[in-house]
Amino acid sequence: MDLQYILTSFDGRINRAKWWAGAVILAVVSLVISLIIEVIFGTGFFGGFLLTLLALALFYPTYALCAKRFQDRDKPGKTALYGLVPLLLANLLVTWGLTGTPQEPNAIGWLCTLVNLGVGLWFLIDLGILKGTPGQNHFGGDPLAAIS
Repeated sequence: MDLQYILTSFDGRINRAKWWAGAVILAVVSLVISLIIEVIFGTGFFGGFLLTLLALALFYPTYALCAKRFQDRDKPGKTALYGLVPLLLANLLVTWGLTGTPQEPNAIGWLCTLVNLGVGLWFLIDLGILKGTPGQNHFGGDPLAAIS
């Protein structure tokens, strides 16, 4: 599996297995680095600043990963931005403490929760469960054809 292609290129298509592998890798990297930042720097201004930088740094590989999977479903790769941009904004609002507390979220907190839930379900179903277009499509050959 070519991680450089999966996480940096917007060309071509990837199957569900490669999408899941990339998603798990990005989630683990995000979780580990976030925990390290929180333990060392806390949740104050500098910790929030570093978490913001982490979110921005992981946006590109996440977009590349999801764009190729949408292209496998014969949809433009830019479709991923319809979910990733609101997801990024919602998570930045949470990072900067603008959503209330976990015990008592404010209106923005509830909105961010709904955005995370909605985009998460959409991506889970569309990218993680549904099959890609069989055979050739607008974005290249079937990624499963090489496996068969």
